[in-house]
Amino acid sequence: MTVLLRAALVIGVLSYLALMRGGADPAAEARKLTGSLPSASAVLPAALEAIPPETRERATRAVLARGLLAELSRRAGEPAASTDTPSTDTLEAADRQPAWRGVDAR
Repeated sequence: MTVLLRAALVIGVLSYLALMRGGADPAAEARKLTGSLPSASAVLPAALEAIPPETRERATRAVLARGLLAELSRRAGEPAASTDTPSTDTLEAADRQPAWRGVDAR
């Protein structure tokens, strides 16, 4: 992955330097290139309509299932909300300490 990022960085720097060497304004060139592109809000509905309905439904179910599993696993890690219930923990603080192993200090 870092190889791809480095390659993109090198290509970008070389393109920028080529524009600077040619005397062109890089910002104006970028605006000229992106000015002809349609906005994402115009392209997205058409792209979604191009997907077959079965595929769209499967993808929607997969995304919802992942979200549901993530929410359930997040909630499983939370402590119980009721604090008025007495604790069922029978261990004392000394019981939670690991047993000493080794020779007594002299």
